Amino acid sequence: MPLPESQFQAAFVRSIFFKPFIRALDKHYGITSDDLGVPLKLLNEPMTLVPFSDLNQKMAELEVTLGDPAYLCRMANDISFSNMDHLGEWFLSTPELALSFRRINYGTSCLQSGATFHGELSGKIIKWTYDNHFSSGRGRFQDSLRIAAMFTNTLRYFMGESYHPLTVELSGPPCGNGELETFFGADIRWNAPSTRVWLDISILEHGNTFPFEVTRPMMLTNLELDEFLNMPQPHDAAKMMYEMINYSRFYGYPSLDFVAQRFNLSRQQLQRRLHQFGWSFSTITSYVLCNQAIKYMQANLSIKDIARELGYNNVQSFSKAFQRQRGQTPTQYKEKLMERSRSRRL
Repeated sequence: MPLPESQFQAAFVRSIFFKPFIRALDKHYGITSDDLGVPLKLLNEPMTLVPFSDLNQKMAELEVTLGDPAYLCRMANDISFSNMDHLGEWFLSTPELALSFRRINYGTSCLQSGATFHGELSGKIIKWTYDNHFSSGRGRFQDSLRIAAMFTNTLRYFMGESYHPLTVELSGPPCGNGELETFFGADIRWNAPSTRVWLDISILEHGNTFPFEVTRPMMLTNLELDEFLNMPQPHDAAKMMYEMINYSRFYGYPSLDFVAQRFNLSRQQLQRRLHQFGWSFSTITSYVLCNQAIKYMQANLSIKDIARELGYNNVQSFSKAFQRQRGQTPTQYKEKLMERSRSRRL
């Protein structure tokens, strides 16, 4: 059924969730984020939401660049939650596999939208399942392999490096000349509708041999926690538009064409849909950038740096736009923020 004219459609993935993939590319192939066209500052803000379509496209393009449809196999050992920094540790720091299994299944809803992570019970077998209707083409296969590797590495974190699943289902045709079967240590069912890693249900009771602290804080800042909990779903047009504009600022001042392309729309179609909500692109952009400016002020960035990070040509342009939104100059607003922060510490 076609989408209503007023509806947008997109899914997002946080930069921290594909950071293990980026790091592994650099480690094994010498391909950096710059080579991929991913700004380093985007990766340095771990809660940034990236349109899944962009990740899907980059994973597909790497097949051509590297001349190997199974390129991810070489780096599969490094595609793991443990390479997601402090947030990844939270997924794994439980006393037994069953608890991490559950934590990953519900916690990833704040890392990626438009996808589901769940277990399917079949007798004494659990099929750890990943469904993503926003993946497509060759990128769909690489995405399937990415998550199957993360599932398998989680199992090995608890069961030991020699553990192998019972069966693995991947959403793509056979490739790799046996390399993928060697990595998983299991038969692979190709061209599967969903990604599944099969395991015996009894191993979910397996304990974690690594030390952990039940009361250890996860060490997210208030700002990071706000962003972590804010994951727009594909039916939430307002939040999707907000996040798409926020993403586009990493590539310069947000443009209508850039955002329309991510929604797979023409600029005219996007303008019509915005009009149906009573929005204009320029008004939403000013609102988004003003909110982000305040977050940067809380992180104590200078006004000059904030203007640059948000894609403004100069500080004067930023100051005028901010004052229209908040009735104060950025300098005035930041000074009041800092005063409140100092008085609270006292």
